[in-house]
Amino acid sequence: MQVNEKFLDSIYQEFDVLQTTEKTDITDQNKFATLDDHIKAKLIMFDNVKRPNLYRLSKLIEDHAQRAYEPLIATFETEHLYKYVEKHYLELMKNIPKTWVIGGFDNPFFAPETPPDKAEILTCAGTNLQNMWIVISKGSDGLFGLVAEDIGGVEKGDHFRGFFTSKQDIIKTVIQKINQSLMTHIDFFNVEK
Repeated sequence: MQVNEKFLDSIYQEFDVLQTTEKTDITDQNKFATLDDHIKAKLIMFDNVKRPNLYRLSKLIEDHAQRAYEPLIATFETEHLYKYVEKHYLELMKNIPKTWVIGGFDNPFFAPETPPDKAEILTCAGTNLQNMWIVISKGSDGLFGLVAEDIGGVEKGDHFRGFFTSKQDIIKTVIQKINQSLMTHIDFFNVEK
């Protein structure tokens, strides 16, 4: 993957289905009321979605990870966005087996309090992940997650494009590309419970 290549574009290039699937209104709570509704849909493409509309989906994934005691990946575009939910995440980390928090942490002295055996804090500053909002967990049928790119708007963070999927080949590729970008090894299937 080229350093300048956008993360989301690199995923789109690998899967024709991401380029040909029609965009969906993910804010339709009659159609997508629960996390199971999202998972059963297999692939939901969206474009020009506002941040508040993605908070609900992120929260559904986080709640699942805690309730089912499953690992979680969460990316934050900036340190400020993580600080906004840090207390929530500290509680969340206590109740799930492993959390990878990835953020655009510019401050080298930034070190959130975390249960060290249950969490890894990774910086994506200077990588193609810095504009990404990714939340991934695991269910009985495998991995699923939200993968969104900040496309700006009036201000950075106003609008996002991307997808939610429970298609295993796509979500495993997302994790593989995160590992490549950060030169790390995130492995959902080798976590002690």
